[in-house]
Formats: sequence, structure tokens, C-alpha cells
Amino acid sequence: MSERHLRRGTQFAAGVFLVAAGMHGMAHYQFYVSDYLMDPRRRALIEAMQSYVIVPRFGTTMWTLHCMFSLSFAVLLVLAGTAYWWMGKDLPAAKLRPLATASAVLCLGASVLMALAYPVLQTVLILLLAGLGFSWAAWGGRGET
Repeated sequence: MSERHLRRGTQFAAGVFLVAAGMHGMAHYQFYVSDYLMDPRRRALIEAMQSYVIVPRFGTTMWTLHCMFSLSFAVLLVLAGTAYWWMGKDLPAAKLRPLATASAVLCLGASVLMALAYPVLQTVLILLLAGLGFSWAAWGGRGET
């Protein structure tokens, strides 16, 4: 029973990352690529960010940097979700338990930090739900190896 908790908790956290990646990817398209919801205030903000050049040699603007971070976040969620899914499936329980414990501490600590420093609900919930999944894996999986 406890190894099953360990694996399911880790795979739950992986699922949180993968679902969040899909949702963020769709939001990235809607807010950064599509012109469907373009209003004058949003257009003015985009133009202001596009006019602020950060790296003139490469033509990198604040808008380019902002879009890059958004897309990178989705890609990193896919990578984390995929890696944790495979580890939850194939890693021996003796190695998976410390990984789940460390991941729980990291995700829960990061969710508190993000809630205090940059309270964006999406990121806080992703980290909180993943942290709870890892906690379930780490502490619900105690008992047998």
C-alpha cells in the first residue's frame, strides 16, 4: 500500500505539472500570439514593451523577453511533469521517497514564497498542488520500502 501511495502521489504531482503546461500553453497563445482579444489598452502595452529594447545587438525587446519567459514556463512544466511521471513509474521506492520529500519541501516552500512575493494565483496553485502530491507520496508512502 505505501509504495502505491508513493508512486501515485508522485504521478499526481507530475499530472499537475502536465495539465498546467497545457493550460499555460493555451493561455500563452491567447495572450501573446492571437490578436482575437486585442483591445486598445493591451495594444498600447504591447507597443510600449516592443519599443523598449533590452539587447540592441539582437533586437531583443521587453515584449520578446516577456513572451520567452511565458513559453519557457510552459516548456519547463512539460519537462518536469514528464520527468516526474517516469520517475514515479520506474524509480525504485528507496530512491523515489527522498526525491518526493525534497520535492514536497521545495514546492510547498516555493508556493509560500510566490504567494508573498509575486501573488499570481496560477503559479501559487501549481506549486501548492504539486507540493501536496509530493507530500502525499513522501509521508503517505512511509512504512514499507
